[in-house]
Amino acid sequence: MSFNISEELKRTFDLASLKHLASKNLNANERKDYSKITTKYAGLRQFEQRAHEMEYDTRVEVARKRIINKAGAKNKDFKHRWFGNDQFDKSATIRQAHRNVRAQHGQLMAGIDKMEARDITKFLDTCEKRNQLRDKPKHDFENATDRRARDGLPQDRRQPRPR
Repeated sequence: MSFNISEELKRTFDLASLKHLASKNLNANERKDYSKITTKYAGLRQFEQRAHEMEYDTRVEVARKRIINKAGAKNKDFKHRWFGNDQFDKSATIRQAHRNVRAQHGQLMAGIDKMEARDITKFLDTCEKRNQLRDKPKHDFENATDRRARDGLPQDRRQPRPR
């Protein structure tokens, strides 16, 4: 549940760069399909954000209960009752529950970002393959009509050969 700024930054940059690439290289039909993908994930984010806000208190209580149950579990380490004190702190437990709930929500939103990036990457790969197939005859024709020699001869065919 640790927060890693480099992972978060990389994920955010990857998603932004994919969106920028998609905005530049797509035709009208591909834009429709791309907008379906982004709309789907925007709706999913909105749903999860609203659920997080509405159920926040309940989630904190469940997390608090989980922390208390974990702390109250039987411990195999023997410590005599005279050599220890009760380490239970209600406010610390509540703060930890709030941190756990926020971390869980952050992980969920990061997972949604990863899924969106994966789907956009797949979509852009198929679009790129389609574009390459569409442009292949043009490139083949350009290569066939290029009369310039490629073996050390001058690039312009009108220039005399070097001696």
